[in-house]
Amino acid sequence: MTVLSWTVPLRRPEHEATPAGLTREGVWRSMRHKAEAPAAFVPYIAECTVLESTDEGMVREIRYSAETRGGGSIRERVVHEPEHGRMTFLPDGDPDVTEIVNEVGEDGEGGFAFTLRVTLSRAADRKALSEPEFLPGISRLFAESLRTIVAATVEEHADAA
Repeated sequence: MTVLSWTVPLRRPEHEATPAGLTREGVWRSMRHKAEAPAAFVPYIAECTVLESTDEGMVREIRYSAETRGGGSIRERVVHEPEHGRMTFLPDGDPDVTEIVNEVGEDGEGGFAFTLRVTLSRAADRKALSEPEFLPGISRLFAESLRTIVAATVEEHADAA
């Protein structure tokens, strides 16, 4: 299975460093908020309903925007791992994606880095080989999401500070 992965500094694009006062706890709160209300963070998600919630995670149903999969919906199990700064999204029945991981770690310069890792399904691997635009398209979709996730996380934390 193909894995797409990006790691970027958790900061505003115009700044050189992680914003002062950004804490691991603040980032984790933003990640939880993103999982519960992703439309503000992920441009291709129009709506989300949390069906079940525990300290360990949740089950949610997301509805895509009309431009993404025609506005269809899918259920996901979300696993919280705050001790590792990681949240794993496991879509149920998605034909293209088997797992999405959001993870926050150190950037080596006293700040934070955000990693987005997407594991494609075997069907998506086959599609990537037969449809030349599939892999660049899905890569663009998630790369654009990465930018908005980072910007919204930093802004949300700045608004809370």
